[in-house]
Amino acid sequence: MKGNLAAIGGADIVKALCLIGKSGRLTITSEEETGLIYLKSGNVINAEDGNLRGEDALYSLILKDSGQFHYEPAMTLVDQNIHLGSESLFIGLSSQVDRYHYLLARGPKLDDRLRATPLAADAPYDEEARTIARLLSKPLSLRDALKRSPYSRLKTMELVSRLSTDQIITITGKSAPIATDEEEDAASLEADLKVVSIGEVVQILVLTRRDGRLTAQWDDREGEVYIQHGNLTFASVESLEGLGAVYRLLTWKDGTCQFFANEEPTTQNIRKNIERIFVEGIDILAKFNKFMDEFPSLNAYVDVISVTGQETISPKESKILKIVNEHETLNDVIKHSPYSDVETLEIAAKLYSQRMIGLSKGLRGQKEVDYDKEAEDLLKDLL
Repeated sequence: MKGNLAAIGGADIVKALCLIGKSGRLTITSEEETGLIYLKSGNVINAEDGNLRGEDALYSLILKDSGQFHYEPAMTLVDQNIHLGSESLFIGLSSQVDRYHYLLARGPKLDDRLRATPLAADAPYDEEARTIARLLSKPLSLRDALKRSPYSRLKTMELVSRLSTDQIITITGKSAPIATDEEEDAASLEADLKVVSIGEVVQILVLTRRDGRLTAQWDDREGEVYIQHGNLTFASVESLEGLGAVYRLLTWKDGTCQFFANEEPTTQNIRKNIERIFVEGIDILAKFNKFMDEFPSLNAYVDVISVTGQETISPKESKILKIVNEHETLNDVIKHSPYSDVETLEIAAKLYSQRMIGLSKGLRGQKEVDYDKEAEDLLKDLL
């Protein structure tokens, strides 16, 4: 998963990854410099940024407001240099961000060129302040000063603010803004659904209070979800809309997704709050996974083998029978079904029990599998 720090800040993404219990490595790249944050089971355990380590490195990284972040679940053995609990960590992150932006709003801006007058030997400043004064003995933008300072970004801002108030540091002009390669309509966040599930992506966007459109692609399948004020307001995927589309997307275990900030739907087809959607979604996903654990394969070929008894089946069963007749695999049937994935699979199982459809034989790995027999065993558990 990767994203744009200007759209989703480092502090927000760290908190979101902690809250959903992720483990892995978060790489922060800003102005050609790279820092690393390591997480284990929802806790930050290590951070490094240049010559900074531990909490100083963590707080320095989360204050970077341009560049990219990249999360990957691969875990590397690292020494633990951060021992904060989640509550202390979140308080620390929030206070650091608030203080940083307060100083930035009241003092020099990132593109301001600064210069410090030499400090007298008996001037009442400690070595940290003198270090910053020496750093700015020649004109330098605040952005560059933050990069070159041996201290964390917040400590550097505190020192610059103090020296500016004392008129030791003055603004001499403006530096050219940093050019970025970001396109105006580029995605704020992208994810591989084999690495981070679409449910986790939605949680991250809700937890970071981001509004916009989340699109998902899996081969030739496409879907989209809109998030506004912490709730899902619109969803569609293939022939489904509303909650049915959300629940289908939650079952996707492959593909990619992209988030485009501040896009709004033209209509609303979801009115249930996010908590209830996730509770129901977890239940549906559990049923789907249980079913698929026992089912031979979504790529199993299905065929209509009998039309006897069609006059007694329900309209939904008739619809699925028609779809089976028009398509080849179980995955094709699910894709073109107007019903949820779980309901479609249950209907297909019932039609199989009535011998209206059959599952072809095929190969799984190197072993031949009789799909008819496995489906029959499955039906004993389901029906």
